[in-house]
Amino acid sequence: MTDLTSPYPTDTSSAAAAEKTKRAKEAVSKAVKSARETATEVAQQTRTFAAEKAKVGAAWTSEKAKVAHTTAEEHPIGVAVGAFAIGLGVGFLIARNLD
Repeated sequence: MTDLTSPYPTDTSSAAAAEKTKRAKEAVSKAVKSARETATEVAQQTRTFAAEKAKVGAAWTSEKAKVAHTTAEEHPIGVAVGAFAIGLGVGFLIARNLD
């Protein structure tokens, strides 16, 4: 016959159960505190990243856009060949990664 008793001793006293409950509550509160700290840190990093990207975006002024437009009007073949070469290079790299 199969022995249904557990090979491990069981402590069914209410003091042991209360202690386990207390430890579980402490572990949960510690995990929640850690999650809050992590979320705060991630939010701060996101704010910093967004501020840096906004500064970079502000560097592209309308004057630079006008210069780029003028260059494209003056040298349309050069711009077309350059765009084709860049597209060819990127396409080659993508095709290499898909093999």
